[in-house]
Amino acid sequence: MRSKVLFDPHRLRMRSCGACLIVAAVISCDAPTGTRPDFAYDPTTLSRGQLYRWASGQQISVWAEAGTGLSTVDLGSAVRQAMTSWNAVPQFAEFTLSMAASIGEADIVVYDRATAAPVSLGSCTFDPQGSAGYTYFCPTGPSPTTAQKLSLAGGGTSQVSVLIRVDRGRVSDQNGYTALVMHELGHALGIGGHSDSPNDLMFGLPRATVPTMRDRQTLQYLLGKRPDITL
Repeated sequence: MRSKVLFDPHRLRMRSCGACLIVAAVISCDAPTGTRPDFAYDPTTLSRGQLYRWASGQQISVWAEAGTGLSTVDLGSAVRQAMTSWNAVPQFAEFTLSMAASIGEADIVVYDRATAAPVSLGSCTFDPQGSAGYTYFCPTGPSPTTAQKLSLAGGGTSQVSVLIRVDRGRVSDQNGYTALVMHELGHALGIGGHSDSPNDLMFGLPRATVPTMRDRQTLQYLLGKRPDITL
């Protein structure tokens, strides 16, 4: 489940525990003012120094594509638990995660490798190479940069800009699956780096079942910064 980062000057692709991520810029007054913690680990090491996140105050809808072949794990349960944990982190209501009523209304889609991708990919290369988790988005346009909206696999438009693929075959049980989903959702929220501590959820080989204080302060730090890419 280790990471590999691919980068070129036009597209940013990150594999973390198998992840590909990208973000967009906001106006200077977008981030609430207030005391912010310093990061516990650099949230841009996988994104080559580029910071990405959602616009402040964003209501982020997440869709879990259940699919087939997941009789031993529950993707929906893992996603709901991950959302609950990350929703407890923001200091100034910078985002709120909720389950989408339909895939067409989702901002983030999570699916398992055993299931076909429910959306069509953007212009950036999608290359998980067997990674346990892979978070993908594709930036577009001049600076400030935003993430592309992905089309539904069956045709039609959507507001999906982040796609997370996880691999049930790389974990032993539901707890490991939930930790993997939670880790990838941390990348989808803007943590474009890995912790160097195996105790943290955002360590490259996640074992923690909830974001630690170090994970929390790293996310709180970046939520107060102006991003290079807005999701």
